[in-house]
Amino acid sequence: MWYQKIKTVARLTLIVSVVLLFAQATDADLLDREQIGPNIVRASTLDFANLDTANETGKSLLFSIQGLVPTGFQVESVRIRNEGELAFQYSISAVKTAGDDAFCSALKMRVFSNWTTKYDSNLLALSYVADMAEGDTQDLVFSLGLDDSSESLIGQNCAFNLVINTIQETQNGTMRFYDQEVLQSQVTAGVWTIGS
Repeated sequence: MWYQKIKTVARLTLIVSVVLLFAQATDADLLDREQIGPNIVRASTLDFANLDTANETGKSLLFSIQGLVPTGFQVESVRIRNEGELAFQYSISAVKTAGDDAFCSALKMRVFSNWTTKYDSNLLALSYVADMAEGDTQDLVFSLGLDDSSESLIGQNCAFNLVINTIQETQNGTMRFYDQEVLQSQVTAGVWTIGS
């Protein structure tokens, strides 16, 4: 029985060997087609400038006041222009850089946009937020004054920066575009008479 099985396996091996010996080359065709759509990559920019409203030159100094007295004030203006390709939201805040804390806290800031009051309070608490479309320009008018006539404020000074920040997030929130501009200011209190 075993002998019969071995003979059968040997015959099959011989037949397969003869077939393979006389067989011509074989081939197999594999077809794979992938279609890729156009990839679009676009770089964009977020940029803005602080400009003097009179001549549209760059502006880095906002207030430079010597001898500010109670009820006195000074008015300055800035043109903010969106020079990038993205719409954005910007914020303005005040940061004290030097000077007397009490005098800096006594200064009052008013911000006007389109002749509408947007902020009217303490300088150091300044918080203003606005939106800008691509290519847009906004004129802001700032009024800085002193309403406090305390004797301790005479001759004091305050240096501060108005910091203008922009942040633009992509739709899915994974990337941010960011820009910052700074307007410097220096204010020195004058001399006034107290009492009667």
